[in-house]
Order: sequence, then C-alpha cells, then structure tokens
Amino acid sequence: MRANARHSEHADAVLLRSVDFGEADRIVTLLTSRHGKVSLLARSARRSKRRFGGALEPFSLLDVELSFGHGELGVLHAASVTRAFPVLLRDLARMTAAGAALELVREVMPERTPDPSVFACTIAMFDALSQEALATAPLALAFRAHVMGLAGFAPRLSACGVCGKRPARGQAAELDPARGFVVCRACGGAAHRLSGAMRELLICALEEQWLPAQDRVYAKDEIDAAARALHVFIEQRLDRQVRTTAGA
Repeated sequence: MRANARHSEHADAVLLRSVDFGEADRIVTLLTSRHGKVSLLARSARRSKRRFGGALEPFSLLDVELSFGHGELGVLHAASVTRAFPVLLRDLARMTAAGAALELVREVMPERTPDPSVFACTIAMFDALSQEALATAPLALAFRAHVMGLAGFAPRLSACGVCGKRPARGQAAELDPARGFVVCRACGGAAHRLSGAMRELLICALEEQWLPAQDRVYAKDEIDAAARALHVFIEQRLDRQVRTTAGA
C-alpha cells in the first residue's frame, strides 16, 4: 500500500469541478456520499491512466479513493467510473441542465458537511435526465427547488408571506424572490407570477418525492417564467450569480 494512502478510504462521488494545477496535477471538487463536498489534490491526474483513466469527467457516479490530512486540501489517490450517464453527453439541453445542477450543488453545499439527501437527489437527477422520454425543463426546475430546500432556503409558496392567506390548490400566485415568499394581490403582489401548475410543481419539489410526474405536460411559457423567478430567488439567497438552466 502506498505510504501516502495509508489512511485512505473509498467513497461514492460525483465530480463538481476540476481545475488543472501545475504541470500534471488537478484540484477537484467532489460531492461524496460520506463527506459531502470536498476539495482534493489529484497528483499526476493528467498523466496517470492507471489511477484515473477518464474518470475525472462530469456526469458519472465514481468510486474514489481519498484521504485527508491537516490542510484544507485532501488527496485523491484514484477514481473509477461505476455508472455512466451517456445520454447527458448526447443532448445539449440535458447536458446544460445537468451542468447547472452540479454548479448549484457546488455553490450551496458547505465544505465537508455530509448530506446524503443532496447526494441521492443528484444521482436521481442524472438518472431522470437520462430517460429521454422525460421533459428536461420540469426536472431542472424541480431539482433546483429541492436542493435549495435541503440547504434550508426553501421559498414559501403555500401562503402569502404578508397576511398568511392561503391560495387554493392549483391557484396562481406572485413570488417576491427577495423576501422569499408569495404575496397576494391584496398585499401588493410581487414581480414574478407563478402559474397554478408551476406553484404546485415547486411545492411538490420541496417534498421528499420531488421528481415531477412523468405524464404531466407543462406550458413552456409557464416553465420559463417559473425558472426565471426561481433563478432570481437562488441568486438572492446565495448572494452571487449562478448558471441558469434553459429558459431561465
């Protein structure tokens, strides 16, 4: 066993970002099943086919060997693909949605804070996007809302945040992204209108079973409006710009 891997361990992981470092190394950011988001130095990653091969690419479930010392960076000793999602690389819209999903996870997750729910829903997103019969835009919208909810930033969509009045199920409402809740017309309304179908989709996305119904068809203009509203909400909560999904 290598001396620098004496205390290494294996974990399931997804690549969030990879940056070239020096002549042959890479610094990678992974979402792992056991440690949450971690930053690791992969020595000779651009040269070693035996230890890394083509594993350090996005949109795959990986088995990684890693270790941590006393510094901020851990060490990635090896990585291999245990499950690939090739459909994502053949469809630009699905690849864009998957890329935006990974960026959101990277931005919202704190370092070394395990969250099995975030890891599980990221893999579920890859799996759902790989089913070509499923529409991309509702999946992307639901995933973004679900991850924000898991991170503690769920928008309040079931009642007016000013007076507490609850719209009927399936009723449209107006979202104030800065305040993070819907506002009824009697209380002045808000800038972003969510159709009844989109409000219901987002409310369901905040639940454990977050994936949209497979047989439901949504109007593109309604999805685009909801995606814009949610995107503004996310940037307000994170206080920085993040990648949009298609239509946002």
